[in-house]
Amino acid sequence: MQFLSHFFKSIIKACPYSLLGKHCISAFKEKPNTDKTIKNKIQIFKSGIKTGRNIALIGVFCPFLWYAILSGAHIDFIILNAIHSGIVAGIGLVIISVNCVALYAQTRKG
Repeated sequence: MQFLSHFFKSIIKACPYSLLGKHCISAFKEKPNTDKTIKNKIQIFKSGIKTGRNIALIGVFCPFLWYAILSGAHIDFIILNAIHSGIVAGIGLVIISVNCVALYAQTRKG
C-alpha cells in the first residue's frame, strides 16, 4: 500500500499542471519585496518572462492533447484539448508580452 501511495505522489510531483499550481500558489503567498532597485526590477521582469515561457510550453506540450492526437481519439475530443492547450499557451504568451513591455520600459527609463 505504501508503494502505491509513493508511486502516485511521484506522478503528481512530475505533472506539469501540479508544478504550475504550486508555483502560482507560492507566488501569491510570498510577501512583497520592499527593495525596489532597478537591478531587482529587471531581474523580476526576466523571471516573469521565463515563467511565461514555461507556461506556454506546458500549453504546447500538453500530454492530454498529444495523447488524444496520437491515440486517434474522436475529432471533437482533440478540438476540446486543443482549445484547452491554446488557452494555457495564450496565458503564457500574455505573461511573456507583459513582462517584455515592462522590461523594455524599465531599461529605457533607467
